[in-house]
Amino acid sequence: MKRLAALLLAVAGAAAQAQGSMRPQLDDAQAARLRVEDWLQGWQPQPLDPRAWTPDFIVAADGSGTHRTLQAALDALPREGRRHYIRLKPGSYREQVCLRDKVPLTLYGDPGAVIVAGHYNAQPKPAGQAINTCTPHQEGASYGTAGSASAMLFGDDLQLADLTIANDAMDAVRLGQGYPAGAGEAGGAQAVALLARGDRIQLQRLRLLGHQDTFYAAGSGRIHVSDSLIAGDVDFIFGDARLVIARSEILSRAGRRAPGEGGHVLAPSTPPGQVHGFLIIDSRLRAEPGVGAGRISLGRAWDHGVAHGAWQAGISPNGQALIRDSELGPHLAPWSRSTSRRPFDAAQNRMAEYRNRAAPRDWGREILALDEGWAAAEGGTTGGAAAAPADVYRVRSRAELEAALAAGQRPKIIYLLARIDLSSDAAGRPLGYEDYRDPGFDFEAYLRAYDPAVWGRKPPEGPLEEARQRSVRAQAQRVVLRIPSNTTLVGAAPGAGFANGMLLLDKVDNIILRGLQFADAYDFFPAWDPLDGAAGEWNSEYDTVALRGATHVWIDHCSFDDGARTDRQARVALGRPLQHHDGLLDITQQSDLVTVSWNHFSRHDKTSLIGGSDRHTGDAGRLRVSLHRNFWEALMERTPRVRYGQVHLYNNLFVARSDGDYPYGYSIGIGLASRIVSERNVWETPAEIPAARLARVLKGQVFSDRDSLHNDRPLDLGAALRAAGAELGGDVGWQPRLHGPLDPVESVAARVRAGAGAAIIQHN
Repeated sequence: MKRLAALLLAVAGAAAQAQGSMRPQLDDAQAARLRVEDWLQGWQPQPLDPRAWTPDFIVAADGSGTHRTLQAALDALPREGRRHYIRLKPGSYREQVCLRDKVPLTLYGDPGAVIVAGHYNAQPKPAGQAINTCTPHQEGASYGTAGSASAMLFGDDLQLADLTIANDAMDAVRLGQGYPAGAGEAGGAQAVALLARGDRIQLQRLRLLGHQDTFYAAGSGRIHVSDSLIAGDVDFIFGDARLVIARSEILSRAGRRAPGEGGHVLAPSTPPGQVHGFLIIDSRLRAEPGVGAGRISLGRAWDHGVAHGAWQAGISPNGQALIRDSELGPHLAPWSRSTSRRPFDAAQNRMAEYRNRAAPRDWGREILALDEGWAAAEGGTTGGAAAAPADVYRVRSRAELEAALAAGQRPKIIYLLARIDLSSDAAGRPLGYEDYRDPGFDFEAYLRAYDPAVWGRKPPEGPLEEARQRSVRAQAQRVVLRIPSNTTLVGAAPGAGFANGMLLLDKVDNIILRGLQFADAYDFFPAWDPLDGAAGEWNSEYDTVALRGATHVWIDHCSFDDGARTDRQARVALGRPLQHHDGLLDITQQSDLVTVSWNHFSRHDKTSLIGGSDRHTGDAGRLRVSLHRNFWEALMERTPRVRYGQVHLYNNLFVARSDGDYPYGYSIGIGLASRIVSERNVWETPAEIPAARLARVLKGQVFSDRDSLHNDRPLDLGAALRAAGAELGGDVGWQPRLHGPLDPVESVAARVRAGAGAAIIQHN
């Protein structure tokens, strides 16, 4: 081992001298001796598949499992025996957890399972009080770095899969609220998400989120991470373990540190006699918007316990790291001096690279910025960014798309290269009314049977209505496409998207839709409801995109419209126009944590519904949605209509028309129990449309608007509504904090026109 350690030093030194830089590069022969198997030394981690497991314990905060908290389940594990399995049901578990001296464990989560706490290094605590059994000898008056960890997992043969583990202690700093007591740029802000110590620890499909010191890989054991996201800003992957990170996303975060302050990715503290420290392979090192070029070093040696100037070769820790076969973003700078301030010197430092490449812009690998709207809360939204190469697809047909979606909950990226007609057969033949119609359904007979003059004002029932419903089911079976969790779906060619059907996000988590064109979700068999309004209404079934019980969804740079079949072309039946289109984007049935950005909505009636009914009281506390920089053009209403939700509308452009197929009704629907905050939005309308028509009060009681414009004039929409007689309070009871800088309202119209819609992605 000493000879191999000397070889590493010699290799790094020779490479650095040859290149005259602080970024030593290995040659092929040298790299052949530094492979994953050299780190793992006979251990071969296998793919983790929750479908093969039967949980011993199920953790559910609502009481539907064996335990309400993860710590209670960990405490219930035996100390000896076979491997045990713990499953976390969806939800945020705000607790600091500790595992120590237990049986081998597999801990895994359903989509939306988040472990989170908010402790940090300098946070005061009573002196001498143990934090938990993982840190029993905590003598200091603060938590310390190790003691800040949201999850402390000590043991051999541990497996973690499909979880988010976060430390949000410094999140408020990004939002301008300042550092908490004792923390600042000079220190004290270390806040660990996961501390793992042991041998043969396998982490797969995780999201580890923090800022400084996110992931602490402790001890000298072997830890293998794959298909995961690790996010932070300073030393956010650190420790003395033999750590391999493969096929993962390593994200440098913006926004916390003062202007001019940089950061570091890796901080290994490898003991001097230990050959292997950190290996990053087949991964992507990227940055959030706002991280400047060359601002973040690849890493620095963590000279653990060594005072400034006291480092000694062969005695002190000497971090070892290799980044190879990976994509590196422009935010990265060379290796930096160590924590004890010794300059980077390839004759001493054990850090190098091999066969890395510059990272091109990849819309499929990009994730939602971690403060960009409600979808950034409670673990954030990454879609399929951590997809393994085998789960990256380029598809041109429905059959290819369905094969890609069959990957299920595994992270997956799907680049769509064509327009898919969801109402067509396997040969591509368009399907219509007669293809879906049940033999027992006759529309003219339906009209005669359920004419209110004959049937009265009661819901239709009987053989004709049953035949209509069978027809509906036949159409739905073909035109509804379900999207599974952990998916990024990107339009990657001009015109790529979907027509004549609906994308359904039903009880799923972590979805990104970008650069897609959606058109004409046409219902051939609308339902007659004689109790809807004074004269009854026809109601259709399909939205172009529907969220039902979906969480962590980001919809970005898409285009939505009715296509060629406008509502004005439909006939009048039973005294009302037939309605063949429902919404363009509806967010209902307790969906939550959604960001809708840079989209173009046009030529439609009932555009976007957030909250499906006044009767859906379970939506209270959910439906948290951010909508920013969207272009709402030539629409009749619901942009959006909101019930129950905490909705942030900012920097949107609304352009109304009084004529054409879609004459303007209103923009914002202030529905029951809604709490809408509107900021710096712009309306361009015909002169005859007054400000009070820009919103409609639909049982809502509060609404806030500030710094908006209507036809180039300053607008307080809430004040305009109250002046027109609305009984509407201005205190909505919450303040948006998850957002980047708002654009000046004067620049909104030009910026949104230039940047919204699918073509921006598809033409790049």
